[in-house]
Amino acid sequence: MRLILPTFAKLNLTLRVINKRPDGYHNIVSTFLRIPSGDVIYISEASGRNDIVTTNINITGENIVAKALRVARENGFKIPPLNVKIHKSVPPGSGLGAGSGNAAAVLQLFGAEKIASKVGGDVPFLCSHVNIALVSGIGEHIEPLKEHEPHGVIVIPDWQTETKGAYEELDALGFPVDTMLARVEMRDIYRANVGRRVGLLPNDFLKVLIKQHPKYNELFKIFEDSGAADAWGITGSGSAAFAVLRESVKFIWPDYVKHVLYF
Repeated sequence: MRLILPTFAKLNLTLRVINKRPDGYHNIVSTFLRIPSGDVIYISEASGRNDIVTTNINITGENIVAKALRVARENGFKIPPLNVKIHKSVPPGSGLGAGSGNAAAVLQLFGAEKIASKVGGDVPFLCSHVNIALVSGIGEHIEPLKEHEPHGVIVIPDWQTETKGAYEELDALGFPVDTMLARVEMRDIYRANVGRRVGLLPNDFLKVLIKQHPKYNELFKIFEDSGAADAWGITGSGSAAFAVLRESVKFIWPDYVKHVLYF
């Protein structure tokens, strides 16, 4: 028998990096929005003694689904060897956490959500049943937000961002806000973005990425000039950019935009 699992990704509507922890991870304050990823996972029992995890795109290092299975077993979950085929729609390095969504789907299948934070920072939120939340710590603290859920468009350009390198550059620049200020900022922006223009949303990685890819300025101008966007920015450590829309609009995208998603 084969199981078919749809999976989700996340959009960082806002993102502040607070500090670097002694264990090497970073504390954040961010507004997370759950979005469909288009990724699909096919699971069946493996005929051998080891998991077989494959994808339709090349991924370097340990696949996060393989890591999730390994960590689950290390924490006492009885999971047989599996054959896992992952059909990816969202390219890696887009900042949407689609890989974490893959891992979350597998952990949920085996009732292993409680170990989500041991697998990755985005995994606890994607294991939850929350659509939009204020997320802090390394991703383990999730505070649901209920006022409204925004809709809009996400564009993925033809460049990728390597998260580790982006954090290293941010470490060198320093962190502009503390936890309390970030929380107040996030809630004020979230409540304000109901039918009025907010503009560029805060993301501490933007100061790193805009130097590497000035074309973000062109994307932001497209959003602003549309007249339909209330807010815009980048998600995670990039590379995807997004706009929160109050109404549908037809965009003409530059050639370097390779994928367009609506949420």
